[in-house]
Amino acid sequence: MGNWAQLLEELLVGVAERIPLMEDLIAFGGVCRSWRSVATKQQNFKGSQQVPWLMLSEEEEENEQGKVKDTDERRFVSLTKGGMIRRTALPEARGKRCLETLGWFVTVSKDGEMSLLHPFSRVEIPLPHINTFKNYVKDGMINNFIFIRKAALSSSPDSLGKSDYVLMVSYGGCGWLGFWRPGDKTWTTIESRRGAFCDISYYNGKFYGVDYGGSIFACDVGGPIETVAEVVGTIPREFVTTMRPYLVESEGVLLVVLRDGDGLDFLGDYGDDIDFDDLDESMIDYGAEEFRVLEMDLNNGGGGWREKKSLGAKAVFLGDNASISVEASKFLGIKANCIYYTDDCWEPYQCFKRGGGKDMGIYNLEDESQTPFYKGESFSPICPPIWVNPSF
Repeated sequence: MGNWAQLLEELLVGVAERIPLMEDLIAFGGVCRSWRSVATKQQNFKGSQQVPWLMLSEEEEENEQGKVKDTDERRFVSLTKGGMIRRTALPEARGKRCLETLGWFVTVSKDGEMSLLHPFSRVEIPLPHINTFKNYVKDGMINNFIFIRKAALSSSPDSLGKSDYVLMVSYGGCGWLGFWRPGDKTWTTIESRRGAFCDISYYNGKFYGVDYGGSIFACDVGGPIETVAEVVGTIPREFVTTMRPYLVESEGVLLVVLRDGDGLDFLGDYGDDIDFDDLDESMIDYGAEEFRVLEMDLNNGGGGWREKKSLGAKAVFLGDNASISVEASKFLGIKANCIYYTDDCWEPYQCFKRGGGKDMGIYNLEDESQTPFYKGESFSPICPPIWVNPSF
């Protein structure tokens, strides 16, 4: 291994420049520190589209004293390599909830400590504590793991070596919006007359959010009124009554992907006075049943939309992370006109030890068929499987 680490940098650069996939470059950078340094400097992948990896739930192991604890390793599944699994040491994420955006994790610990973590370079950036959110005490949520709902970066913290990026999150039981800039000591809340944001995205220079009522909001954190979100579009009520909306950019337009059957309404069958201690896991029967796609026209006052019956050559990845659209034809093993989804029905995670991870698959928009992409099991009450955009 010492000889490999001492190879000339010019030679390593020549090899790295010929690597076609980011996931192979990450493996290259995992050999040793000098190889990682060369890999992180490569420009041929900067801004390029990549197929997300599936990060599986944290595993447990038994130590010499017979005690069970979480491992420091995480498993990543590559769909372009036939389900090949790569193990990566990631002690910084042990016992934490991870929400992905632009290849970075927003991590949340049990005691509310937060950070931005890059899973492959293992760079970690401290974030303000969860108790600096407005409404944190008022919200009354005990479980910090589910306090942060979604996260979106305006740009990668390492892009161009500068720090003029912004992190937006949806938080709390009421789905408020809050953001942080490097140097801020607390989270700043976005004011809106409505709320309950279920997804957020950075698109065309602004942050966008969609609430459970179908309203789409835009917020320009660099504008004159950066802490206000304004309604710029509306999804017809017929779509959002029983379906959960996601925001994803594809080919320069903003799409709303609606998912039915994700389990958000399973509590409705039991009334307002439900006792979680009386629930049994067999009582919860949820799973994606249908997806629909709307293309939004946010020009001229917004409100315009049309339903898309096909994604064409695109594939979309949805879940408890930032949604991603890729050109399927460029990658072996990825199916066009399909939606790859992971489990983000977060309510049951706090009820049962096994937690989430049940609802994963591939939905074909053309024939409405569903197939698995991972045949194993991976469950967690803290951080079920999520999509991760491979990057340095």
